[in-house]
Amino acid sequence: MSDFVPAVDDGTIQRLIDRDYVDGVSGRVRTLLESYGGKPHHVERDRVRAAVLRLANGDLAEVQRQIAVANVDFRDVIGAAEFPSQMKLGFAGMARIEAERLQELREQDWKDYCAWLDRD
Repeated sequence: MSDFVPAVDDGTIQRLIDRDYVDGVSGRVRTLLESYGGKPHHVERDRVRAAVLRLANGDLAEVQRQIAVANVDFRDVIGAAEFPSQMKLGFAGMARIEAERLQELREQDWKDYCAWLDRD
């Protein structure tokens, strides 16, 4: 993983589902996740699915809600999952913050995301 872009694939998605959801729910989570990725404007399929899982934090209803958000604009779930500190600032806030501080936030967001992704 470089440039603050996670390398995720279908195997990673399945591992995250197995880690965060019980057997009786995991199939439904998989079905919900598969509803994203079938349209031409659905890009970064596995990355978006991982972002949905992070934001859902084990909550099936939240998976459904985040998939609905992704279906409108995938960047909203990616931003919230991968760059939460920067998203809180917004574009105007990022333009006003010192470059060093913005880089610190990026690095911390990345560290937090990787810790979540790699957790057993």
